[in-house]
Amino acid sequence: MHVINVDFKRLSDLAVPDLLGELGVYVLWDGLAKARPTYIGEGNILRRLVDHDDRFARPLDGFVSILSSPYVPWQRAKAAGTIVEAMLLRVAKHTDRAPSVNVAPGQLRALDNIFRQHGTVRINVSGMDPLRPPEESPRIKGTKRIVLHELSNGGIEVDHEWGKRRVRH
Repeated sequence: MHVINVDFKRLSDLAVPDLLGELGVYVLWDGLAKARPTYIGEGNILRRLVDHDDRFARPLDGFVSILSSPYVPWQRAKAAGTIVEAMLLRVAKHTDRAPSVNVAPGQLRALDNIFRQHGTVRINVSGMDPLRPPEESPRIKGTKRIVLHELSNGGIEVDHEWGKRRVRH
């Protein structure tokens, strides 16, 4: 089994130097978002935030998980980021939290080699719950998991520990 650990921190709690050159996954909530995130993305975090500067209403907040480190090759961090992004998009859609701005479902090319070597992928999500509004300070108790299995027809089965979104009145 291949394991990817992601620990989400609130974007507004991080300093710019913490994010310089770092690869990871981010979930943005703009000033108009109430119950669903605005955008889920991955890549060089600061560069991507600058790229999105004019797309979102202020104030902008959200969650970030840094996947790069001196001990992880950038290619592995990038592959993990694309997988986590795609799975968060899938979980968000399945739980009535699909982001308002994303149009593509995310890339899963990185899964081919991982499935050949390991058969199963488990994503352990800890820290803040990126699929709940930042103002709720939604801390995950322990870890939530997303588990991916390759099906014999080439498809992917995804199990996760998120429930449907509660409708707010």
